[in-house]
Amino acid sequence: SSSPRPPPANSEESVAREPAAAGRGRDKPATMGKGSSGGSSFSSKKGSGGGGGRGEALKIVIGTGLLAGGYWLGFVHSSSYATTVETPATEAQRSSLRRNHRWASEESSILDGFNLNRTALRLPLEDSNKGVPEPMESPDDCREVTPGYPHKYAVSKLIANWNPDDWKPPAKMYSSLCRFDYQTQYDVAKKFRDAEVPFQLYNVPEMNEVARKWSDDAYMRRRLGSSKFKCEASNPGGEVNHGANHFMYTNGRPTGSNKEPPIKHVRLSWDEWLDKVAKNSNKSVDEPDARFYFRFSAASPNDGQGGWLFEELPFFQPKETLFVREPKGQRGIHCRFGMAGVIAEAHWDGSRNMIAQFHGRRRYLLVDPDDSCDMYLLAKNHPSGRHSEVDWSKPDSWDKFPKFPDMKAHEVVQRPGDFLYLPTYYLHYIVSLDRNYQCNTRSGRDDRQTDVVNKCTPGFVDVANAGNKGKKLKKKLLAKKNSLQRHPQ
Repeated sequence: SSSPRPPPANSEESVAREPAAAGRGRDKPATMGKGSSGGSSFSSKKGSGGGGGRGEALKIVIGTGLLAGGYWLGFVHSSSYATTVETPATEAQRSSLRRNHRWASEESSILDGFNLNRTALRLPLEDSNKGVPEPMESPDDCREVTPGYPHKYAVSKLIANWNPDDWKPPAKMYSSLCRFDYQTQYDVAKKFRDAEVPFQLYNVPEMNEVARKWSDDAYMRRRLGSSKFKCEASNPGGEVNHGANHFMYTNGRPTGSNKEPPIKHVRLSWDEWLDKVAKNSNKSVDEPDARFYFRFSAASPNDGQGGWLFEELPFFQPKETLFVREPKGQRGIHCRFGMAGVIAEAHWDGSRNMIAQFHGRRRYLLVDPDDSCDMYLLAKNHPSGRHSEVDWSKPDSWDKFPKFPDMKAHEVVQRPGDFLYLPTYYLHYIVSLDRNYQCNTRSGRDDRQTDVVNKCTPGFVDVANAGNKGKKLKKKLLAKKNSLQRHPQ
């Protein structure tokens, strides 16, 4: 698939147009009647010229048409979006459109508070390496996708150098991903994405703007309001729970052992979550109820609670770009805000994943799907299926998992303004290094490594085989139906 080249930084084309506040950008209507400056007025004195009545009526019709056209053009200009907005056909769509205009108006006042214009907001972020360890060795040549990219190391080396339960960074880490400047290395980044290999991307003007806005708590308060969101808390003692700061996904189904789930759900507003961050920032990762994962999502632009995300994050809109490869396969935008020490256990996702880091830092330990058999993934029918059963932070517990220490892995730290592209099934283990905000979107699937993942995740091979058998049966029945239609008995 093709993606358009990015325009020069800070050019008008590089700026996704925001919806204008009500009335802004409309053409000023021409003055009617006496005193109009310049050319002829829309009014005509009675009896002037031949056919005065018809001439006056014609002028009124023309004038009215021009006036309506001016208002129409002004409205179209003032309500331009980064993507085309068609006339809403339902009341739900009309409500969504009204809501978008309301947010646009409020956003203008928020930006005024920053004393910054849009161009300034989109300037490159400071390329700070604070809190980002140096790589152990020089990175690969990032002009081409070379065999063996990215370089991988035994996971035991990564853990010995930097244990996940310690969120304070060491001097060096086992990082080997290529990192591209969107403004100058777009073509190379696209080459890596099309090859379905992981990489980082930075200096995207629209992202720079959001990173600056989201660093302001008051701005986020205006965006999120007082609504409560379904958030997560760790549940020590639950099945496959590796500690009070470890967050293991669960689909909520009970297990055969009837044990407690590894996480519990709580409803928190933005201010309530900030309060928990302030109270617990200095507490040990071993202390229960000290870590919370703040979450919110938007299924589509018409989502009543989170639809604003599609305007706020124009790079995640459902259109074909470097960030969204298959718009038809997109599954919404999902945001997760972490506290220092929060760990999301290792797992794979069945689609391409583009991850944006807006605030703070996150460490990703990454595993190629080809190496996933050494991860001891939980079975498909387990409530935490496709997640690693191993506690990565406790090497003393690895005796039960003899292949795990030599499993190949690599790591990277996301900082504000960074994107991380993960191909389909690429396994990831995430550590929050401070208060941080991340959103991601998925778009379609690449099946080149489906077989190995099915093989390494118990239960998925059976599902795949059943699916293939079903396809063969369906094909056989269809052939029989066509044969009967051609040769009726």
